Amino acid sequence: MSKFVFKRTDYPTKPGAYIMRDKSANVIYVGKAANIRSRLSNYFSRPDTSKTAALVSKINSIDFIITKNESEALILEANLIKNYLPHYNILLKDAKHFSYLAITDEDFPRLLIARKNSKGKFRIKAKRFFGPYVEATKRAISAGYLRRLFKLRLCKHLPKKECLQYHIGNCDGPCIGKISKVDYRKNIEALTRVLEGSRSEKAILKNLEKRMKLAAKKQDYELAAAIRDQIDALKIFFERQSVETPGRYDEDYLFFQRSGNTLFVQELQSRRGIISAGQKHSAKINSQEGPEVAFLLQHYLDSPLPQRIYTNLTAKQMKNLNAALKATSFKKPSIAKQKILKIAADSLIPKELAASILELKDALNLPKNPIEIETFDVSTLFGSGTVGSMVHFSNAKPNKNHYRKFKIKKARKQDDYAGIREIVSRRYYGLLKKNEPLPDLVLIDGGPGQLNAAMQALEELEIEIPICSIAKREELIYLPNKTRPVSLPKKSRALQLLQRCRDEAHRFAITYHRKRRKMEKGA
Repeated sequence: MSKFVFKRTDYPTKPGAYIMRDKSANVIYVGKAANIRSRLSNYFSRPDTSKTAALVSKINSIDFIITKNESEALILEANLIKNYLPHYNILLKDAKHFSYLAITDEDFPRLLIARKNSKGKFRIKAKRFFGPYVEATKRAISAGYLRRLFKLRLCKHLPKKECLQYHIGNCDGPCIGKISKVDYRKNIEALTRVLEGSRSEKAILKNLEKRMKLAAKKQDYELAAAIRDQIDALKIFFERQSVETPGRYDEDYLFFQRSGNTLFVQELQSRRGIISAGQKHSAKINSQEGPEVAFLLQHYLDSPLPQRIYTNLTAKQMKNLNAALKATSFKKPSIAKQKILKIAADSLIPKELAASILELKDALNLPKNPIEIETFDVSTLFGSGTVGSMVHFSNAKPNKNHYRKFKIKKARKQDDYAGIREIVSRRYYGLLKKNEPLPDLVLIDGGPGQLNAAMQALEELEIEIPICSIAKREELIYLPNKTRPVSLPKKSRALQLLQRCRDEAHRFAITYHRKRRKMEKGA
């Protein structure tokens, strides 16, 4: 019997790939799923073959990597199998290569469909590759549409006379000098922006939708159906693939999160632009000030460094790591690299994490699990002596060792906004000065006015922490730069967690205020 105990709540209900390891930490199986929790449950509830039973008996741990959709999960699974060559993935070790779109390096470039050979190299020479793409039929429709949309030549060699494509309006005729190299390049640049997923995709789809509705209005249903197919096909290109992006470098992505006295780490390894390995780590936090830096030093001290390493640490921490390791590998993540780092963040779910934490992350679209939440409130009774409170919840439970009380010093009486701004500023100025970790989420008791006051305090300190506020009665949640508040169902565990934090901060503030009033009367 396997010593591994499967707990459904340890795994997400999202699409992705999962990695099974034996007691020696060797990868024995890699799989994909539209719902990771549901798929893994099948292994342990009713193994359907002797092979599956044998696999389950050898499992010692299961890691997972969350993806945006099933297509990314399929690509990720194939890449992980090629890298690990697990014993139980016999049928998938020679999995097919996915296709790409390529822009050739010619005076008048073409748009071609490209594939890799058995050695993982592209079979054609091109300037840029985009993909990979899974659905061949839709890819072909989209490639054809993009060629026509940007008037790109289809012929392998420039002919001396214009071809049919020119006469039917699908090509600008570079072969007969009807378009200059400069203007043709502008078409290529526009195509590149589309394939990179720039905002121009919205204009293209909007234009197509107008044409489809117009065709339907004229009862030209055949044309409307053809345009609908083009729209569906183009959406493949506009879904940015993160798990495989052709590149030149070996890169590691490490996302850190603390929970109590434990540091959790999700590591992703990208080799030449392909995420090919993923693993979770955990370490006890002792007395050291920077457990993340300590972990990385130990992790890379005796191992070869990749060319680039991206983390969610500060620029100063990464600079110190480069100096300590005598390297230049630690880099600030660009927008594109942040998307891959987000895959690591989404995949980092500590096993003991409360379900409400996961729900709250998704409900507010937070960058990481809000394990450490700090909630602020101010209290004024009968217009006298404004005080403030801050309570700290760790993994959805109160951590009273980190509670803080504030006597408002600068704000005028009954000015809640100024009071919130003052106590938020004092709290995080103190943490920065002591070089202590910041929370994963700041919660303010109140509406948009209180939220804006707290945001001003954070901006003055030049720190970025996810922040929101919750207003009583309607129980609406306000977020920065959002005109409409978020309304969660009353039974939502995410809402209930925010309510517990808010109510505890209010109780703590009232208790402190009453204590001060008694002291003043006694004096």
